[in-house]
This record gives sequence, C-alpha cells and structure tokens, in this order.
Amino acid sequence: MVALMAVLGVSRTTVFAWFERWEMGGLAGLANAPGQGRPPVLTAADEQPVCQAVGQNRQQLKEVTATLRRDLNKEFSPKTLKRFLKGLAGRGDGFGMA
Repeated sequence: MVALMAVLGVSRTTVFAWFERWEMGGLAGLANAPGQGRPPVLTAADEQPVCQAVGQNRQQLKEVTATLRRDLNKEFSPKTLKRFLKGLAGRGDGFGMA
C-alpha cells in the first residue's frame, strides 16, 4: 500500500477508493464516470461569440479574453480560452468559424 502511494503520488484514501471501485466493478469500475471532474467554463453555447471575438482580433489573446469575460459574464484565463480554441481546431471544421 505504501509503495503504491509513493510510486503514484496519491493518498491512502485514493488507493482505498480504487480498491473499492475494483471490487465493485472490476476493471470497468476504475473508469471515470460521466460528470466527474470540473465542468468546463466555456461550452458549446459559447462557440459563436468566441469565434467572432477571435476573428475580430486574432493576434491579441489577452484582449479577446477580456472582451469575452465582459460579454459572456464568465471568469476565465487566456489559457482557458487557448484550450477551448485548440478543441475547436481539433474538430477539423475550420475552427468553428463559418
């Protein structure tokens, strides 16, 4: 147990939770269930305003972030915006800018 905690860098509680999930559901029990984790700040509903703001000022991520914070009334960092844009670009549909 102590070796697992040290190698994986997790607490005793986490290891016990994993064992419990394994006993209850086997390998499938170790998979993360839907809804686990922090919900995204920027969602599909924000795609159009984000793409529009980026299209108007492509080279100034900090300015786009400030504009979107105001327009969407959401707090997020330029890094969050960058991750959201990478996700859109990864879809291969022209960045969502139609």
